[in-house]
Amino acid sequence: MTTAVIESFEQRLHQNDDSVADGIAQFVQDHSATDGDHTRWGLLCEQAGLVGLAFHEFQLAVRDNRGDTVALSRLVEYYRERGDTDRAAAILERLLELNPVNQKHLEAYAELMRSEGALPRLEDMLKQAIARGLAPERAKELRGPGTAETDGGDGADQRATPSTSQPPAPAPTDADCVRFSILFAGREDVYARQWCRPNDRQIGYAPVHEPLTPAVIRNHLLGSYTVGVYPIRLDQTANWFAVDLDINRQALDHARRAPEFARQLRDLTRRTGITLLESLRDLELQPLFENSGYKGRHYWVFLEQPERAKVLHQLGRNLLRYLQATLPSEFSLEFFPKQGKRSGKGLGNLIKLPLGIHRRTGYRSQLLDDQGQALSDPLQKLRNTPRLSREGLYGLIQRLKTTVGPSALDTSENDEQPAGDEAARAEPTAPLLPPDVPPPWTEADFDADPRIHHLLAECPVLAELKRQVDQHRQLSHDEQVVLIHTMGHVTGGPQAVNYLLDKCVDVGVDAFMKSQLKGNPISCPKIRKRIGHVTRRVRCRCAFEFAGDHYPTPVLHMHTLSKDALPKVSEPDPESIDPDTLARRYTVLDQRRREIDAEWRRMHDAMCRLIRTMPDQSFQWEAGMFHLVEKEGVETLTWDVSHPGADSAGVSWELWTSSKNRTDRSKQLWPTPRFRPSRCRPIRSVRRLPPMSSRRRSMLTTTGTTMGTRLTVGRRPSTWPTRAVEFSSPLFFDGCASE
Repeated sequence: MTTAVIESFEQRLHQNDDSVADGIAQFVQDHSATDGDHTRWGLLCEQAGLVGLAFHEFQLAVRDNRGDTVALSRLVEYYRERGDTDRAAAILERLLELNPVNQKHLEAYAELMRSEGALPRLEDMLKQAIARGLAPERAKELRGPGTAETDGGDGADQRATPSTSQPPAPAPTDADCVRFSILFAGREDVYARQWCRPNDRQIGYAPVHEPLTPAVIRNHLLGSYTVGVYPIRLDQTANWFAVDLDINRQALDHARRAPEFARQLRDLTRRTGITLLESLRDLELQPLFENSGYKGRHYWVFLEQPERAKVLHQLGRNLLRYLQATLPSEFSLEFFPKQGKRSGKGLGNLIKLPLGIHRRTGYRSQLLDDQGQALSDPLQKLRNTPRLSREGLYGLIQRLKTTVGPSALDTSENDEQPAGDEAARAEPTAPLLPPDVPPPWTEADFDADPRIHHLLAECPVLAELKRQVDQHRQLSHDEQVVLIHTMGHVTGGPQAVNYLLDKCVDVGVDAFMKSQLKGNPISCPKIRKRIGHVTRRVRCRCAFEFAGDHYPTPVLHMHTLSKDALPKVSEPDPESIDPDTLARRYTVLDQRRREIDAEWRRMHDAMCRLIRTMPDQSFQWEAGMFHLVEKEGVETLTWDVSHPGADSAGVSWELWTSSKNRTDRSKQLWPTPRFRPSRCRPIRSVRRLPPMSSRRRSMLTTTGTTMGTRLTVGRRPSTWPTRAVEFSSPLFFDGCASE
């Protein structure tokens, strides 16, 4: 009956019956539990385009008859298309056991083993085939180019290339096992073992709630089982961090369907792994380079002393952003530890230790050199592994913040600072300059800026937070909140806060302030509730008797800052300062001058790099036009200044009054050729005029622009039109005119 049904479906297929595929699918699903004819049904499903059902029927056929060569051959093709080379190789080995000299199966097996680099398995199979009558010349062809000749009778050793041959299992000594367990130590009370289900080749890890002892490491190195570790220790610190380069799922799915792409992907993985190693070396890291044994590379960096997981996690965020920029689209990166801390009973993410056997592929992970070749003595490499100092780690975090962080702070007063978690989620404003420009604040500004200097001098809690940043370079979340919601309300405070946050190795750039805060600052009682560990060790008992109608907050100290103190702090009179204070202020200002000069050079270089990307080597800004001019091999950055709202021949009052030699600069300042600056007489004196009528005042004030009030000054010869000079403040307008 089954034969008649199959013949009926075949006849309908030859007649191009559109409904035959649905009929075949329904019949196969209804009779999938019965035995017999699964191979014929699988071939029929293939003709109807029912690939999934065909694959299932061939599996049932092998279940009923393990020697069904037709079903086994078809399964080989299906597994190769899916990228499951392990199962494809196992089925081919079963077919070659039935017929060792079958040319079709030998060719498929040889191609599969060469692509996977499993040359020893290919050589064993060819030896069996030669013993059963395969010609040595044919065996040489199946080995392919680049391998040593072996005919099974001359005793020659098979020599594979270093990049594809599997290294022998290491023979660790007791000292090697102890060193390995100390070097890769993670959480002290648990590790994990890798498992692989034989039916579907799925892999996973099972936690083992025991310490990672040298005995466990020995079994791992000998291949008895494969071990993974959890990086974060019980005290929320870690001894190392690692970068994991993996092929993404989309590329893997494509490789399973296209063997040629799979070979290209393996070569791309090798090249990308070396490129990523060079990028880490450029950051002054000396990572341990590992082929993970499956689909990627691992880079291990060991620390001289344990570091908080929060600091390493913050490093990982910036490091991945830095490395991902040049990474091919077929790959993705992960950083371990993935979490900043463990919470509850969670163990966190784990990573497989090197030199173990991957339970899915059967390949042992290898330590590689700078060219991506397997090391002949990996345990010797572990005996001389460099470690990263804490100073080097913190320096790396600061460099990455500067490289991948946001642009300079936007100090616009119109922007509201989001409160709470919204501040971290707020998108950064569009940068005017490239993102590698540092924030406009230096260490010297804490003494030079009168407001911040006064606030730190009067509030011991804020001064203690700054001291903590200077000494330990770390702030907790509550400490960040207190700093932002007090100092962030003061003029210049956002720049100072961002400077301190940037120095912290456990704070990300997404926590930076974007503008000065408005609204109510945090109160002193809430500060004591959030950071009691800080307020208990300092004198936190300000009375604020002068502001009895306000709730206590450190921002109230700004009311005690004398207005006369502002110019005295910024422009001190050297003759009235005692020698010690003069020396201190000179040192501070000299340091500030050097820092500002270095900052100006960085901004200048960044501006040049930006303008080089423009088509006409120029950049239009709201206050003028930048040009990058090259003359005799020297690049010069020029700036043509013009105010919005002024006429085509508008003049910048600041540049006009600050230049004594106006004729030399006339080509840059006066865009209209008919205007002759030499004929224009600048303001030499002002005289007080009688009070204006309200009507005339209203008529004159209507000529104001966004930059200030405009007033016609100077004489008016018949040869050139009246020029308008813009004042920066309306105060100059009221009752004043030029003579």
